[in-house]
Parts: sequence; structure tokens; C-alpha cells
Amino acid sequence: MLEAPNWYARKYHSVVARSRESDPDAEFHIRQIGAQHHSSRLATIDYSDAFVLDLWDAGGIAMSGAINDDALTAVFFWGEGATFNGHQSEIPRLQILGPGTKFDLAMPGNYRLMRIGLRGSALDLLRAASAAHPGQRDWLMPGVHEQCFAPKTELELQQKLLRAVGFAEAAARRGYDLSAGLAVAASEAGAALARVLSCTEEPSARSPGSGVRRKIVDATLAILEASPHGPVSICAICGVLGIGERTLERAFREHLGVSPRAYERERRLRAAHGLILTKGDRLSTTDIAMSFSFWHLGRFAGAYTALFGCSPSETRRRIWGVPKD
Repeated sequence: MLEAPNWYARKYHSVVARSRESDPDAEFHIRQIGAQHHSSRLATIDYSDAFVLDLWDAGGIAMSGAINDDALTAVFFWGEGATFNGHQSEIPRLQILGPGTKFDLAMPGNYRLMRIGLRGSALDLLRAASAAHPGQRDWLMPGVHEQCFAPKTELELQQKLLRAVGFAEAAARRGYDLSAGLAVAASEAGAALARVLSCTEEPSARSPGSGVRRKIVDATLAILEASPHGPVSICAICGVLGIGERTLERAFREHLGVSPRAYERERRLRAAHGLILTKGDRLSTTDIAMSFSFWHLGRFAGAYTALFGCSPSETRRRIWGVPKD
């Protein structure tokens, strides 16, 4: 019989207090950057082959370290001005860190970090699946793995993770013994992640000339990241880069699988989704949509539903338990 889960849900008012906590899947170091007052809320569940974590922070800090050699972790990390290994991370997007991967995070303001970790027999199953299917991605290699996951898949993982930490927060707040619920919820989150990783194929090889088109895509992404809240003219981007729209379209299709316009809209939809995850209990769907320049609410709801598989008001209800707008 498995032991009861190890878990906690705590609030902190200094970086020193936060730095006293350990992590079963990683070694890390935290330091303060800037002079802002620090406050954070952290909930974790460590059970069997799965580890679940949800962290809210306010106040500038930096974190560096490495995932343990016997663990793999899936991360959603985003915040204003936040960077992940030197790359901007202002919208929630799933990233997979293989065993032994080094990380360096900078969070100058408010941010959120959500994690699901796997180890033990869960990693053994991924290793066996990779050996049995040579075309399948080997997630057990060190590094931050680039992979476009379906937003519906990401939402499912987020909901299972939040369900797990919700049990931990309720247990801490009310003093209930929710060990059974904590164990089941953490196991479900880990199993959901394992299913996602077991069904992902290796990306196809790039064609000649791919390096030039990769640079075009990277330059375009830098322009889009400079205006996270509003739409950006594709025609204006082409003018800045000195290329035609067809060239930009081809580069995006090859490297990201979507058109530049579709990517720009999806980025704002993901940003709106991130705001639902962080402030959906205080902001209405209308407020959230307009924060990212979606002025036609019906079209916003339709585009969001097509991307995530449920409406923004339904996502808000599932995450926060609030009535639909």
C-alpha cells in the first residue's frame, strides 16, 4: 500500500522564507531582483510517481537550477516581463523539461508557474514507448523540448493540476484530512501528462533554407512580443523585415504550422486564457476579452472555443466556480 501524499499549501512574505522549501524533482536557487516587496502562494503534492505544483508570486525574483536526473517536468510559466532561459514567457504555453535540464527564470513582476512532474515507473513507461516506436519523441533527453501541443490538451492538464492543488488549499484552509483526494488528483494529473507524452511524434525534418526562414519567424515573434495586448499588422511586419507576405507565410507554415495571422490571434487568445487562469475570479469575460483587443465578443468566444474546446465563460466557471457571465 502506498504511503499518504506529502503536500503543503502556504503563503510567504519574503524570498528567504520561500528559499527554505525543497523540491523533490529539482535543485534550485532563488534570489531577489529589484526592491519590490515579495509575496507568494505555493501549493504542492508529492505522491508516488507524480509531483504537482502551483505557484503565484508578486515581487521580483530570479530562480536557477536543474531538474533531477531521475525526473521529468511539464511547466506552464508566464508573467509580465518574465523570461525562461532567456526567452520571453508572457503567455501560458506548455514546455517539457527532460531529466538533467538546467533552467534560469527571471520574474521582475507578477507571475504564475504550474508544474506536473513524473519519475519512477512513469518514466520507465515513456522510455519503453520511445524504444518501441522510433518515430516518437524521446522526452528523456536533457533540454527544453520544443513541441506545439494542442490548446485543448493544455487546458485538460491545467484543469487536472488545479483540481489537485485545490484539494491541498482546501485541506490547509479548513483542516480536513483530504489525503485520499490529494493522492487521486495528483495521480490523475501525472497520468494525463504521461498520456500526452506517449502519443507525441517526433517533428518532421526541415527543408533546405530552413535556417533563413527560422530567422524570419524569430524576428516576427520578437515584434509580436513587443505588443502583447493588441493586434499587429502583418503588412507592417513585412515592411519592417523587408520581405513579402508570401515569404512570411511560408516561414510560419514551415516552422509553426500556422499562418502569421492565425499565430498572432492565437497568441492573444492564449494571453486571454492566462488572464482567466490568474484573475478570472475578479474579471468578467468581457473585461478579459477587451484587455487583448477582442472588441467583438461573439467572435472572441467563437475563436476561443475553437482553440480550447470550451467557451471562455465555461473555462472561467470550471477554474473558479463562478457563474457564467
